[in-house]
Amino acid sequence: MSDKNTEKESLRIAAEAKIAGEPLARDPIKLVNPQPGEELLHKLLHELQVHQVELTMQNDELRRAQIAMEESRDRYVDLYDFAPIGYLTLSREGVISEINLTAADMLGIVRKQLVSRRFSQFVLKEDRESWDRHFINVLQHGQRQRCEVSLLRGDGSSFIAQMDSVNCSELEKSSLLETKLNWVSVVRIALSDISERMQSEIALQEARKLTESIMDSVHEPFLVLDRNMMIVSANRSFHKIFGVTTADTVGRQIYELSQHKWDIPKLRNLLENILPVNPVVERFEIEHEFPSIGKRKLLFDARRIMGKTGEAQAILLTIYDTVTPA
Repeated sequence: MSDKNTEKESLRIAAEAKIAGEPLARDPIKLVNPQPGEELLHKLLHELQVHQVELTMQNDELRRAQIAMEESRDRYVDLYDFAPIGYLTLSREGVISEINLTAADMLGIVRKQLVSRRFSQFVLKEDRESWDRHFINVLQHGQRQRCEVSLLRGDGSSFIAQMDSVNCSELEKSSLLETKLNWVSVVRIALSDISERMQSEIALQEARKLTESIMDSVHEPFLVLDRNMMIVSANRSFHKIFGVTTADTVGRQIYELSQHKWDIPKLRNLLENILPVNPVVERFEIEHEFPSIGKRKLLFDARRIMGKTGEAQAILLTIYDTVTPA
């Protein structure tokens, strides 16, 4: 028996059970000496009553389903409109067909004034080539595409937006033949304002450049190590005095420098045993055959830089030559 037939049978059983439970149905009509056709009429009346109850039950179920669907739609609308990021849908011509309140707020324009407008008019002129290339790639490929462009707000200001776009297909009725359906491409975009993040990255880059400039101005060799003793940065004096380059230093453990010639027991003891106990160690003396400068007695200043979690995030290592006044 198919699922449809099973459903119809279950509905009939439920209808007959409901009829049987009604007061008038507890004393069913009994035909005494039924005339020809009366028994058939009685059966037809019963079938009509069952069908009427079935229709009522189906109507009640449809109403419940409609209420549930409306509640689900309302929840979806709330989630769509008040999501923390912007959502919009563009036609294959780049025209806005749908946009949530978050995206409209980002652009600083009332939503109804955005629908049916070309999205490209909100892209700054210097970024329109990037936007056009991005949009074409989205239409030509099924994979998600990412793009960062500057968008223009209604008040004339701008912000940097990250767009994650994907090409979707939707059914559309033909304007010529009502019965004909066409698959059309639409582009769905998740829009995020990344202005603050970009400004933070720029500020971080500038701070890093400033730090490197200060390091390079220090006369003594200077290293920055991470918690695994990997070299994060080395100043110009270190490169010059010890005959190494940035490629030889950054990203390597200090012990690996110059074919492991910096794998010095006293240096390991300083970094791995003494420094974890004493956050600052000054004028720690190490005598060793150093690359480029030969056998020399050097003084090391080591300092732990602590992070918010209380763990050492970096080690600053300054090296002094005892030959030169420190």
